[in-house]
Amino acid sequence: MDPSRVTCDDHTKTPAREEIRDCNVYRVVGGIKRNKRAEPRIHATKGRETVSVLTSFTHQHSLDILLAKRRNMNGTANGHSNGDKSITYSSTRGDPTQSHLSFRSVVMRGLAHDRGLFVPDEFPSVTPEELEGWRSLSYADLATEVIAKFVKDDEVPRDVLRDIVHRSCGAFRSDEVTPLVKVNGHYILELFHGPTFAFKDVALQMLGNFFEYFLSTGSNDGRLAVLGATSGDTGSAAIYGLRGKKGVDCVILYPKGRVSEIQKRQMATVPDDNIHCVEVEGTFDDCQDIVKASFANAKFRDRVKLGAVNSINWCRVLAQTTYYFWSYLRVTDAEKGVTKVNFSVPTGNFGDVLAGYYSKKMGLPVGDLIVATNENDILHRFFAKGEYHRENIQKTISPSMDICVSSNFERYLYHLSGEDSATLVGWMKGFETTGKLTIDGKKAR
Repeated sequence: MDPSRVTCDDHTKTPAREEIRDCNVYRVVGGIKRNKRAEPRIHATKGRETVSVLTSFTHQHSLDILLAKRRNMNGTANGHSNGDKSITYSSTRGDPTQSHLSFRSVVMRGLAHDRGLFVPDEFPSVTPEELEGWRSLSYADLATEVIAKFVKDDEVPRDVLRDIVHRSCGAFRSDEVTPLVKVNGHYILELFHGPTFAFKDVALQMLGNFFEYFLSTGSNDGRLAVLGATSGDTGSAAIYGLRGKKGVDCVILYPKGRVSEIQKRQMATVPDDNIHCVEVEGTFDDCQDIVKASFANAKFRDRVKLGAVNSINWCRVLAQTTYYFWSYLRVTDAEKGVTKVNFSVPTGNFGDVLAGYYSKKMGLPVGDLIVATNENDILHRFFAKGEYHRENIQKTISPSMDICVSSNFERYLYHLSGEDSATLVGWMKGFETTGKLTIDGKKAR
């Protein structure tokens, strides 16, 4: 059978109805590939605008070896068994004091104190039998099962986890949360049914409820000051996830003149006392630099109980894995004989496609992960030439993607380095000093 394709919209616009070749994607290059250690890799494709997430599936009947180390019989993907214990997390930059931390700790901390990002110490696996057993579940129940692979009863009791996920999904206009529809032969995963019409509602509704639970059970003496930067949709989605939450103050920075009027009003008109919006003269990256500098100031960070709501927070990435599992099951419901699904994802901060990468590491039968960019194409240049070089931001019609440094990309670089923190730190220090990181093109792919 010929390959079929899927299109997914993650913005406030209606789903794109054009053929993929008309969706302003210049070319599809490679997707995820395996190196000699069988680690999945990501390639990028460059597009002129971001009206849709493009997802495709192919009719294949062979299973890729996805991970560098074989899964054992105990359900983890790196040769270790976590049993009934929750997965722990360590910073990409290797500080021993930021290693093997709990889910609660990394959610409340957001950014590691050594300025790295938290990554799982191991990835739990989902067997084909488990995946098939999830097929009939509702979105909320499926999401509970996926998250419970990382978060066990020692962190969040299962009934509490289920309540958090179900309440989060209850904020959506569709019972399916992210329904899959077919338009002109393409499947469209609709990620715009949340309170602010942004795909980030999926993760930020959950993050807000996790914050509330952790604060109510002893974290931070019941106080949290969330500081976030937005190029548009993160800010409003964060605000709607945190408004009215007891013990939480939320401060969102956004660049003047670089968010849409709808997004600005979504942020600036929320009357809750715990919501504060700040317009910054500059770009999104300037806002993000303020956030990172605040976390780097230990005295300030600890005094105000600073927390992160941007996708540097691990909870955001974890929550977004859920719709990769959901969409895979819905596509394979409709297309018998399909064993792999490809996803093409427009990206700015790299968090959404990273969730797909991690889903594949867990064992979800993902084929290609295709990164789409607009004119701010640092990711395209990296995957094409191995050049992660910072350039001035170009203002486009897709402001949520007008980002010249992808915050989550450090997590992918960590895996690309062979999970060698010393190598990663060298790369990041060089990039932070010169604005340039160059890696051999073959290694980047």
